[in-house]
Amino acid sequence: MSLPSPQQVAIWKNMDLAEKYRLLAAAIRQARELKRAGLRLRWPNDSPEQIESKLARVWLHARP
Repeated sequence: MSLPSPQQVAIWKNMDLAEKYRLLAAAIRQARELKRAGLRLRWPNDSPEQIESKLARVWLHARP
């Protein structure tokens, strides 16, 4: 993994708190969607409710 460029660091330092929060919230949403997709691939016969239950267990307890 590479370090952020000086330009990226400058941009982040100049962002207000709301912008940083929006970026963080978007990253969390994307991570949940990726995990949800992975769970669907791993358990293709599970109902949407079962997938959401598995997602909640992973997210809340940090276990696969």
